[in-house]
Amino acid sequence: MKKKLVTMLLTGATVASIAFTGCSSKSAETTTQATTEATTQATSTDESATDPTATQDGTDLASAGSYLDPKGEVTLGKYLGVEVAKEKVEVTDEEVATDIQNEIENSTYYEEVTDHDTVQNDDVVNIDYVGSIDGEEFEGGADSGYDLDIANSTFIDGFAEGIIGMKVGEKKDVVVTFPDPYVNNEDLSGKEAVFAVTLNKIEKEVTPELNDEYVQENSEYSTVEEYKAARKEEMLAEKEETAATNWEQAVLQNVIDGSTFTNLSDADIESYVAEMTSYYESMAESYGIDFATFLMYFMGTDEATFKEQAKTQGDFVVKQNLVLKKIIETENLTVSDEEYATGLAEYAAQYGYEDTAEFENTVGKESVQDALVYDKAYNLIISSAVATEAAASTVSE
Repeated sequence: MKKKLVTMLLTGATVASIAFTGCSSKSAETTTQATTEATTQATSTDESATDPTATQDGTDLASAGSYLDPKGEVTLGKYLGVEVAKEKVEVTDEEVATDIQNEIENSTYYEEVTDHDTVQNDDVVNIDYVGSIDGEEFEGGADSGYDLDIANSTFIDGFAEGIIGMKVGEKKDVVVTFPDPYVNNEDLSGKEAVFAVTLNKIEKEVTPELNDEYVQENSEYSTVEEYKAARKEEMLAEKEETAATNWEQAVLQNVIDGSTFTNLSDADIESYVAEMTSYYESMAESYGIDFATFLMYFMGTDEATFKEQAKTQGDFVVKQNLVLKKIIETENLTVSDEEYATGLAEYAAQYGYEDTAEFENTVGKESVQDALVYDKAYNLIISSAVATEAAASTVSE
């Protein structure tokens, strides 16, 4: 089990996953391929491979905002034996069927057609292309073995249309003009480009059929029924984990709502907002896109909404930290040497460190101790809480 509060004390950025779980997750789209295609999948850089102070998700372990040790006072309400309804989850056969069908649709592949060799407007084609402007090739304007759906092309106007009528093996120069303005690359705005295109083959999209053969090729199971049963168990486990996480959050929220806070500092909340903003700006940079575009495609939101959500979550985190700190004082919670050694090893493994000493040096012994004692306070609340029954849910997560 992951430590619940290590992300709060060692680094603030990863708690953003709580704040923005309601946001959509569209594919990132970069400007490198945008010279020929309006949108394309981006590949993130792995910061942890080069930065020894970064986690596997790129988070800087050494960073810390004032929200981690906020100003203000709290008078605790009830924090032991809190009663909160826990969602009872189940998975229906219909949900399993939908989930597997979505998987199959995402497993489509292309197969070469043999009934015609001239491109039609509803074909999928496999092409090589090299783009140039005034005889000079430009960055991002070339690819090989690219599968292009003629009817649903997102390339600039005129590119896909210029391929219609080509024969397999044919080479052709397709002349297009970039729009003006061209937001993906302003340097190309309004310029005429020539793409040397080679038609490798004409294809059709094939959707696999759910049968024993598909199951055997794509899973460890032998039959469709075995696969469905296993997937149902996986979906149920996923829902139960989500329900448990939601319940713990609700328990903590109940404790926070029952407490009284005074003299809170807006600066502490703003430090959280600033850290979340900086974290996601760095992610956007690693994808080669600006912050606003990153938010739109990954989270389905804009900067103003993002900051409002971060501010709301920052308020929660500040109050959470004050509550836990007060419980530590009230209950006189401490961490023994044995608990420290065990917790350090768990933290190091969670953050991808094989050497616990290296992790301890990177983060600092005091930070690890703080995280462990805060974990104790958190676990005290959760372990004493009472889960009451709630209506069953079959909604897919």
